[in-house]
Amino acid sequence: MTIFHWRENLSLHVPAIDDDHKTLIDLLNRLHFMTLAGDDREAIGSVMWELVRYTQRHFRREEMLMRLSGYPGYEAHKRMHKALCERVEEYYGAYRAKPSRFNIKKLYDFMADWLVVHITKEDMKIQPYVASLGNVEAA
Repeated sequence: MTIFHWRENLSLHVPAIDDDHKTLIDLLNRLHFMTLAGDDREAIGSVMWELVRYTQRHFRREEMLMRLSGYPGYEAHKRMHKALCERVEEYYGAYRAKPSRFNIKKLYDFMADWLVVHITKEDMKIQPYVASLGNVEAA
């Protein structure tokens, strides 16, 4: 598992969205380091729950910006967000059910890949619409 670093090609130049993306990357990297350090299952579960909640919060913010800006692909983009939230919640549920058998690397790799593809392919489409709205807090 490679450490996920923020790169300039991931930036939408929309501070609210970029900051959220950086936080998601930080949460994934925290999980990686906690696993390496042998942190207890409860601590790892706590960070996983934070990842679930922060993903939801970020998507609420991004969806609000898309609505406010009149982004025409809003419904399709929202469905992608919903599917990821469901998947992350499934991972969290699997961890809570059997933490000793859970593969953090699988979650990490899935999320890192999903984020890079989603940001570079889908979020870049919203950039021209949401850039003029500036920094907006999630509803």
